[in-house]
Amino acid sequence: MKPILTFCTALLCLFAVKTIAQTPETPLVSIDFEAMKKVRDAGKDIDLPRKKLIEKADKIWKEKPLRVVDGDMPPSGNKHDFFAIGKLAFPNPKTPNGMPYIRKDGVTNPEADGDRYDLSRYNTTLSRVNELSLAWFYTKDEKYAKKAAELLRVWFLDPETRMNPNLNNASALPGVHDGMPIGIIFSVALIRMVDHVKILALSKSWTPEDNKALKKWFAEYRDWLLESDMGKIEAKAGNNHGSWYAAQVAAFSIYNGEFEKAKPMIELAKKQIAQQIEPDGSMPREYKRERSLHYSIYGLQAFSYLARCAEIVGGDLWNFKSTDEKSLNLAFSFLYPYVTYQKEWPWKNIAKGQPLGRGVLEVYQWAAKAWPDSEFARVNPSIWKEVPAQSTDYLYWPRP
Repeated sequence: MKPILTFCTALLCLFAVKTIAQTPETPLVSIDFEAMKKVRDAGKDIDLPRKKLIEKADKIWKEKPLRVVDGDMPPSGNKHDFFAIGKLAFPNPKTPNGMPYIRKDGVTNPEADGDRYDLSRYNTTLSRVNELSLAWFYTKDEKYAKKAAELLRVWFLDPETRMNPNLNNASALPGVHDGMPIGIIFSVALIRMVDHVKILALSKSWTPEDNKALKKWFAEYRDWLLESDMGKIEAKAGNNHGSWYAAQVAAFSIYNGEFEKAKPMIELAKKQIAQQIEPDGSMPREYKRERSLHYSIYGLQAFSYLARCAEIVGGDLWNFKSTDEKSLNLAFSFLYPYVTYQKEWPWKNIAKGQPLGRGVLEVYQWAAKAWPDSEFARVNPSIWKEVPAQSTDYLYWPRP
């Protein structure tokens, strides 16, 4: 009898492990995991993007990890602190040494992505983690998961090379500021990376110990967002910076399973909806930018992530209405004819004629799920038409 009980117990344990290994520990914010599984399992019309993904992952597999400690010494004097000048920061043309730097909207200074600063190494690392995690998900080849784990350990966990969980020296304006609250926008990309880490955690190569250590890093970074002067200033921003701040705090709290700490950000998002969205659904705080259509989409993307966070912690931002009837549905409806080219964007937009990017596809995919009876219940073909045939977007969302 005892051997039978032991065998049954072993089977139950194996079943439990299998079940855990199929579903992320906490829900994903920026990715529809069930939709992505359906795309993978159906295997329909994804040969090219899958091939391109594997080619990129194979190249990444050969690369050395990038490190935050390899750039110029940050103003803080701690080589582990992230250091970057603002993308819109330029040398002063009126002074011999270019100091103090000045800001120019709409134009990016290539120096911001140079080797002296951490921004390019950081963005490249996050992108590589995402691509390797996706490659593992589609192939189950542990070599991709192992490489992703290595990159994460070097950037976030190894005491010799890790990045400190703060952005005190982000978006520096040399000669003026060692860092600015607006630099917190750089960590928006971490929301998507964390979702890929949740997928990576289903592999053998990203261990529970790794995940626990990374959760600790994100808990510390979340606390820095909440407690630092820079974070408190960014929380009050009246445009996409404020909503992206809330989305980060909520998403990183969810990663740690601390849903209660995410809930205040959902309440903040309700105030931001009332503040940023007009009764007609427009978001005029984004129209002042040189790339105003891009920033309008970007603002809706932040609210989409917040609405996803609300779903996870038991709230509903998709259908929330302020006392004066402002809502996300209004904002999506207002923008829809412009992103589907039914109307011409009337505000300044130096990016006119350029593809709108993956953000617009993502937000309207979420909108289609949130409002299945709306005009955008099916993502407009004109949005999909701009997605290159080899894009990994086809590996996240089902083709129309």
